[in-house]
Parts: sequence; C-alpha cells; structure tokens
Amino acid sequence: MARIAVITAPNIGYRNTGMLTVDLAFAGLCRRMDVQTDTVWYTLHPPETVPLRACARDTAFPFRFRPLTEHLDVLRGHDAVVFWGDFLHTRHYLAQDATNRLLDFGLARDRDAARTLLHRALLLADQPDELLDRTLSYGGTVLHNTQSDYEDKEYGSLFSRLMTRSHRVWMRDPLSAAKIAQLRADRTTDHFGADAALLCHPGDLGRLPTTSWSEEVPRGGAIGVFLGARTPVPAWLPGFCQGLSERLGAPLEWLPWFDRDIPSRAAHIPTRPGDHTIGDLLHILSRYRLVVTDTYHLCVNAWGAGTPVMCVGAPEPRPRTDDDYLTLSQVKKHVFHMTYDAADFYVSTLPGTREDREDRADRLVRLVEGGGADAVARRIRGHADRSGIAFTEALTALLGTGR
Repeated sequence: MARIAVITAPNIGYRNTGMLTVDLAFAGLCRRMDVQTDTVWYTLHPPETVPLRACARDTAFPFRFRPLTEHLDVLRGHDAVVFWGDFLHTRHYLAQDATNRLLDFGLARDRDAARTLLHRALLLADQPDELLDRTLSYGGTVLHNTQSDYEDKEYGSLFSRLMTRSHRVWMRDPLSAAKIAQLRADRTTDHFGADAALLCHPGDLGRLPTTSWSEEVPRGGAIGVFLGARTPVPAWLPGFCQGLSERLGAPLEWLPWFDRDIPSRAAHIPTRPGDHTIGDLLHILSRYRLVVTDTYHLCVNAWGAGTPVMCVGAPEPRPRTDDDYLTLSQVKKHVFHMTYDAADFYVSTLPGTREDREDRADRLVRLVEGGGADAVARRIRGHADRSGIAFTEALTALLGTGR
C-alpha cells in the first residue's frame, strides 16, 4: 500500500468551512484512485489545538491530523509528499500568519526560531533532493510573491529549490502558474490547477451528516448572504441586496459560513432556526438561487456547486504592518472571478452612482436568469475536472514507480 504524506493549511477548531472542503477533496480523491493508499495527514496546528466549533463536533471526518513540526523526520518514509492548497509556500505567510501562530502556541521561542522551523516544515529545507523528486504541490498560490521576497537569500533559495525540484506543481491561479512556469523554465507543462476545494465531488460532501436545517428552501429559491468577515459592509450594499431579492423573487437569508456575529448592516436578514451541521452549510449551497459574500472559499464552493455568486470586494490597500495579512487580501477573490470570465459577478465596495448600481443589478439578474451564470459555473467545473484528472494521473504514476 502506497504511503502519502499530505500537508495542508491549519484549520484550527474547523472554524473555516471553506478550508475544510479543501481537505475533504483530497480524501475523496484518494478514495477514487486506482492505487490503494495510506494517507497520513499533517498540518502546523491540528484542529483540536482549540475547541472545535459546535457544528463540527462529533463529525466523523475522513482524516486525523498530526502536528507537522513534530514529524519532520518521518516525511522521507512516505512514497509521496503532497502539499495541498493555500499560501503554504509564500514568504508573507511564513513571516505573518504562520510565525505568529507558532509564537501564540508556544512552539517557537522567537521569530528567528519560528522562521527556521517553518523553512524545515513547509520548504523542506533539510530534506534530501530525492524526497523533493517525489513531492507534488496542488492548489497553492504565490500571488503576492515579489522580487523583494526572493532577495531574502534563505527564503529565495529554498523556495526556488522546492519549486524546481518538485515532481509537479499546480497553482490555483494563472498568475501564480505563470510564475512557476518561469521559475521551472518549463513553458509546455500546465501549471494552472484549480482551487483544491473545487476537486470535491458531491459524494465527498454527501458523507457529512445533514439535518432538516438545509432541506427547506422557499419556492423559487433563496439568496444566501454572508458578509462582513473579509470586507467592511458599505452603507449602500444592504439596499442593493434587497433590490436583487425583489428582482429575482427570492428572499435573503443569513448563511452562517463562519461562527460570528451578523454585522449591524445585515441585521435585518433573517436566519434559519435550529442548529446546523458543517454538512448543512455545504449541502445548502446548491439549493440557493444566488450567494452574496465577501469570503473567498464561499465563492469557490458556491460556484463549484453550480450556484452563482455576487462577490463583494474592497479596493486593495497597501499592507502597513505585519498584522495586515496578505492571505486575507481582496486580490485572490478578484483574480478568481477574472480567471473564469466572471468579473460581472465581482462588485466593488466603491459606491459609484445610483445609476451604476442599477445597471449592475440589472446585469446580474440577466446573467442569473438568462444562463450566463450557468456558463461561468460550467467553465469553472470543466477546468477543475480536467485538472483533477491530471493531478490524479501524476500522483498515481509517481506512486507506481516505487522507490
């Protein structure tokens, strides 16, 4: 049986619903492979590092994470290492989110020690070349990497070594893919993969328990709304959403994608009564007429379920401090929609004029009702399916070569 070490971004407490779908996608992919596999799951901080969110408790997930930094010496004992999704290889993630978490949880004495540990864990700094030869990376992004990052001699050389020596690399956005093609001096291989969450099949999500919470949807559908987590809600947006509701004949309802208070400007949006599971949050996406959100992975999962999304994004500020995490940047949402010719569905928080907003609402309704949104969803799904097949074939072939 082939042994795979899969390394994913930490999702402490399973607080981030979208990141959970990234992990579920790999579990489903392994079930569908022709090769029998023993998958060992690693992350910097297992979900149980903090109490699990209520809707995730007692759920039989198809994985159990081990703390990566405690198992670095056993990675080379696996037949393949897979980095799966997110910003794991970007310098800003190592310097910001990842370092701060190591310090918060007492896993490093200072920032220098955290840097050294992260380079070992996520850039495989002290692993032999032969392990990199059987390493794959899928669904990551280096969208914000710049030349100044590569001027850091330690990061620059380690990043270059990992990206050039790895067996294959697929990035989740075309800009990152172009960077990797340039770095690997390989213009013929396709380095553009989908977001890993898009490799989730309905059967993967169907294994999660659901309740009646996600079954009842008003006739004509409803519009699921989750705002204020990534982008401040502008004063004009609630009225705009209400206008869409009236045009489409579908009521607004709050979708509790994360556990957080509803922002005051969305307080009028009703919530579903009763308790829900993680499975409910994912199951209901395909039942909505439209989703309105500012959150990247909710956009990805809704489009993947065939449901159009009105994505709200703010003009991108220049980061000022180490607390301005680039992983929460607005850019990734915009790039995702532009990649699939879905920019019509990306709405800036800049107010514009009343006439501008009316034109925007009319265009969105035409696309939702006239089939344009379906065309976008097919484009996204088609790319994800092709990319998922390519990754599975490469991993299967790698495992079949032995060591």
